[in-house]
Amino acid sequence: MSSEMSSAIQLLPASQCPARRDNVFLLAARWPAGLPRGSLPRARWLPRALPAPGLQAWLRRDPLRYALFCETYWADLAANPPRWQALLQAAAEGGVVLLYDGEDGLLNPVRALARFLEARLAAQGYWHDAARRSSPVCYAGLSH
Repeated sequence: MSSEMSSAIQLLPASQCPARRDNVFLLAARWPAGLPRGSLPRARWLPRALPAPGLQAWLRRDPLRYALFCETYWADLAANPPRWQALLQAAAEGGVVLLYDGEDGLLNPVRALARFLEARLAAQGYWHDAARRSSPVCYAGLSH
């Protein structure tokens, strides 16, 4: 099942990796079972972008913890930009495909990562627009 997050971020199972697409990232702790290593030639494997295994296990024990899981995961990501900076840059430059191994549910950690990236993209857009809105030209007609 294809999951479209935004126009810049697309979620797909690893088995549905697009053959002719740049900016494809595999987000899995281990290489997906049943997929030969050469089957994803254009994908970069980023296992460090995922939440810690203990945090994921904690969520699996009680799915009602998803909101707190996201807060904890996002705080960890915010403190460690090298783990996700390549994803954000790729999304900002024309879109990114995030491949996951496992089921696509609302509680998928890759979905949480995509939401984090979307928030960062939105913030970048806001500040970019703010810089345009507050350019010196805006103040040209004001008297001192």
